[in-house]
Amino acid sequence: MGSTDHTKAFPQDSDTGPVAKASTAGGMCGFDIAQGRDCSATITLRITHNQVIATAQLDMGGQKIAQRVFERRKGSSPGWVLARGNERFSDEADWISAELAAFADRLPFPFAVANMLPGAKASSKVVAQAAREVANG
Repeated sequence: MGSTDHTKAFPQDSDTGPVAKASTAGGMCGFDIAQGRDCSATITLRITHNQVIATAQLDMGGQKIAQRVFERRKGSSPGWVLARGNERFSDEADWISAELAAFADRLPFPFAVANMLPGAKASSKVVAQAAREVANG
């Protein structure tokens, strides 16, 4: 090593020893409390006669979204088919959290609501009749 004086360095910004200091800013990593934003979980169902879009969104400093799209079967076949997304939100639990995924998976499929809505090609008379039925319960 020669005659040079070598001193062991102890960096103050990153350490795992007894004088350890965080290398990230204070607070939760990736979440700036100073922005004043609340963390939130949102579930949205967009229902039409021929399509149901279920969206689960987790916002904890950055939005994470999982979505499933179901479409009514075409032709004379009854029922619905998964057009996009995973069959269950729990398949994306690592992304949106296990709790939000489990809650979203428990929501019932809105068959009655989708069936009540007129299709896109419905006449104004059919739409008005559907609106009256909804208004009268």
